[in-house]
Amino acid sequence: MNKMQTYLALAGSLFLLPAESLWAAQTTAQQVVMNPFLNLLALSLIIERLLEIAVTLIPGIEEKKIDLVDDAVAFARFALRIKRWTLLAGMALGVAFCLFLRFGILDEIFTGVISPENGLNLVITGLIAGSGSDPVHHIIQLLISVREKLSASFRARRLPGKVS
Repeated sequence: MNKMQTYLALAGSLFLLPAESLWAAQTTAQQVVMNPFLNLLALSLIIERLLEIAVTLIPGIEEKKIDLVDDAVAFARFALRIKRWTLLAGMALGVAFCLFLRFGILDEIFTGVISPENGLNLVITGLIAGSGSDPVHHIIQLLISVREKLSASFRARRLPGKVS
């Protein structure tokens, strides 16, 4: 049997599998839950790319930058103004996305203290997501370390004390 016949035999055997086993494999794959921190980073990247595209497509911005190349102070002011407006627009988009998708991250850190549907949870998550991917990456690292410290202190309190 050559390689092509082997591949055809393998592909043909897939059609002989019972439908129940294929359905079970599909439902198992659908049950995989993404890490909420990865979801936050993904949302942040989506917002960042959308803003980058929007700023590029707005007529006049790139032309204004070209006109201000000779005047360094005016160029710096204009660049700062664009940076501030894109940050505000990103945060607004982040809050809108999080409110629409009902996606909050604080309930993952403070389990049992904050409900997933809490409006403040959604707004803070939106502000974090809209601030860009670099700050989100640093915040995620901070939140993971806080979560590890809290879980370590919780485990330490639940362990029985040493008996002398």
